[in-house]
Amino acid sequence: MAHKPPDVSSKFILGAVTTRLTVTVPTGLSGGELVRVAAPDGSYHTVMVPDGLSAGQQFSVELLASPADGSAMELAKVKVELQAERHLRREAQQEVMRMRSALDSLQQKHRADQAYLNDMIQRQRQSIEQLTRQLQKDEDG
Repeated sequence: MAHKPPDVSSKFILGAVTTRLTVTVPTGLSGGELVRVAAPDGSYHTVMVPDGLSAGQQFSVELLASPADGSAMELAKVKVELQAERHLRREAQQEVMRMRSALDSLQQKHRADQAYLNDMIQRQRQSIEQLTRQLQKDEDG
Protein backbone atom coordinates (compact mmCIF):
# COMPACT_ATOMS: atom_id res chain seq x y z
CA MET A 1 0.00 0.00 0.00
CA ALA A 2 1.47 3.37 -1.08
CA HIS A 3 1.79 6.03 1.60
CA LYS A 4 0.43 9.49 0.89
CA PRO A 5 3.12 12.15 1.32
CA PRO A 6 2.55 14.44 4.29
CA ASP A 7 0.66 17.66 3.65
CA VAL A 8 3.38 20.33 3.70
CA SER A 9 0.93 23.16 4.34
CA SER A 10 -0.30 21.60 7.59
CA LYS A 11 3.28 21.10 8.83
CA PHE A 12 3.99 24.66 7.83
CA ILE A 13 1.25 26.05 10.06
CA LEU A 14 1.79 23.84 13.11
CA GLY A 15 3.94 25.51 15.72
CA ALA A 16 4.62 28.50 13.48
CA VAL A 17 5.69 31.83 14.89
CA THR A 18 3.49 34.64 13.64
CA THR A 19 3.68 38.40 13.43
CA ARG A 20 0.62 40.66 13.29
CA LEU A 21 0.91 43.72 11.04
CA THR A 22 -1.41 46.59 10.22
CA VAL A 23 -1.31 47.26 6.48
CA THR A 24 -2.51 50.43 4.76
CA VAL A 25 -3.99 49.76 1.31
CA PRO A 26 -1.70 51.55 -1.21
CA THR A 27 -3.04 54.02 -3.75
CA GLY A 28 -4.42 52.26 -6.82
CA LEU A 29 -5.25 49.01 -5.03
CA SER A 30 -8.56 47.76 -3.65
CA GLY A 31 -10.18 44.64 -2.24
CA GLY A 32 -9.17 41.36 -3.89
CA GLU A 33 -5.81 42.63 -5.12
CA LEU A 34 -2.38 41.56 -3.86
CA VAL A 35 -0.01 43.78 -1.92
CA ARG A 36 3.57 42.92 -0.90
CA VAL A 37 4.48 43.78 2.70
CA ALA A 38 7.74 43.68 4.65
CA ALA A 39 7.73 41.98 8.03
CA PRO A 40 9.89 43.24 10.93
CA ASP A 41 12.29 40.32 10.37
CA GLY A 42 13.03 41.61 6.84
CA SER A 43 11.03 38.96 5.01
CA TYR A 44 8.49 39.92 2.37
CA HIS A 45 4.99 38.54 2.12
CA THR A 46 2.24 38.85 -0.47
CA VAL A 47 -1.20 39.32 1.06
CA MET A 48 -4.62 39.92 -0.43
CA VAL A 49 -6.45 43.14 0.37
CA PRO A 50 -9.81 42.19 1.93
CA ASP A 51 -12.90 42.79 -0.22
CA GLY A 52 -14.56 46.14 0.35
CA LEU A 53 -11.37 48.02 1.21
CA SER A 54 -9.85 50.78 -0.90
CA ALA A 55 -6.71 52.95 -0.91
CA GLY A 56 -5.87 54.51 2.45
CA GLN A 57 -7.89 52.04 4.54
CA GLN A 58 -6.14 49.66 6.92
CA PHE A 59 -6.44 45.97 7.68
CA SER A 60 -4.65 43.60 10.01
CA VAL A 61 -2.79 40.53 8.82
CA GLU A 62 -1.00 37.75 10.65
CA LEU A 63 2.18 36.58 8.94
CA LEU A 64 4.29 33.54 9.51
CA ALA A 65 7.73 34.54 10.71
CA SER A 66 10.55 33.46 8.43
CA PRO A 67 13.02 30.97 9.83
CA ALA A 68 16.60 32.20 9.75
CA ASP A 69 17.93 29.13 7.93
CA GLY A 70 15.68 29.23 4.82
CA SER A 71 14.29 25.82 5.69
CA ALA A 72 11.54 23.74 4.12
CA MET A 73 8.99 25.87 5.99
CA GLU A 74 10.15 28.95 4.11
CA LEU A 75 10.03 27.05 0.83
CA ALA A 76 6.50 25.84 1.57
CA LYS A 77 5.42 29.40 2.37
CA VAL A 78 6.87 30.70 -0.89
CA LYS A 79 5.10 27.91 -2.80
CA VAL A 80 1.77 28.85 -1.20
CA GLU A 81 2.30 32.52 -2.12
CA LEU A 82 3.29 31.56 -5.65
CA GLN A 83 0.19 29.40 -6.04
CA ALA A 84 -2.00 32.28 -4.84
CA GLU A 85 -0.35 34.69 -7.28
CA ARG A 86 -0.74 32.21 -10.17
CA HIS A 87 -4.39 31.69 -9.30
CA LEU A 88 -5.04 35.44 -9.25
CA ARG A 89 -3.17 35.87 -12.54
CA ARG A 90 -5.29 33.14 -14.16
CA GLU A 91 -8.45 34.79 -12.88
CA ALA A 92 -7.31 38.16 -14.23
CA GLN A 93 -6.47 36.62 -17.61
CA GLN A 94 -9.88 34.95 -17.75
CA GLU A 95 -11.57 38.24 -16.91
CA VAL A 96 -9.61 39.96 -19.69
CA MET A 97 -10.75 37.27 -22.13
CA ARG A 98 -14.39 37.73 -21.03
CA MET A 99 -14.08 41.49 -21.43
CA ARG A 100 -12.52 41.13 -24.90
CA SER A 101 -15.30 38.77 -25.94
CA ALA A 102 -17.93 41.20 -24.64
CA LEU A 103 -16.23 44.07 -26.48
CA ASP A 104 -16.11 42.06 -29.71
CA SER A 105 -19.82 41.28 -29.36
CA LEU A 106 -20.63 44.94 -28.77
CA GLN A 107 -18.58 45.98 -31.78
CA GLN A 108 -20.35 43.42 -33.98
CA LYS A 109 -23.74 44.65 -32.73
CA HIS A 110 -22.70 48.25 -33.38
CA ARG A 111 -21.71 47.39 -36.96
CA ALA A 112 -25.01 45.55 -37.52
CA ASP A 113 -26.99 48.45 -36.03
CA GLN A 114 -25.07 50.93 -38.18
CA ALA A 115 -25.75 48.88 -41.33
CA TYR A 116 -29.46 48.66 -40.44
CA LEU A 117 -29.61 52.42 -39.80
CA ASN A 118 -27.87 53.18 -43.12
CA ASP A 119 -30.31 50.86 -44.92
CA MET A 120 -33.31 52.58 -43.30
CA ILE A 121 -31.98 56.01 -44.25
CA GLN A 122 -31.49 54.89 -47.84
CA ARG A 123 -35.04 53.48 -47.97
CA GLN A 124 -36.45 56.72 -46.55
CA ARG A 125 -34.56 58.76 -49.13
CA GLN A 126 -35.91 56.53 -51.90
CA SER A 127 -39.45 56.93 -50.54
CA ILE A 128 -39.04 60.71 -50.35
CA GLU A 129 -37.73 60.81 -53.92
CA GLN A 130 -40.63 58.66 -55.09
CA LEU A 131 -43.18 60.85 -53.31
CA THR A 132 -41.55 64.00 -54.67
CA ARG A 133 -41.76 62.64 -58.23
CA GLN A 134 -45.38 61.65 -57.67
CA LEU A 135 -46.24 65.10 -56.32
CA GLN A 136 -44.57 66.80 -59.28
CA LYS A 137 -46.39 64.50 -61.68
CA ASP A 138 -49.72 65.35 -59.96
CA GLU A 139 -48.97 69.11 -60.12
CA ASP A 140 -47.95 68.95 -63.79
CA GLY A 141 -50.76 66.73 -64.84
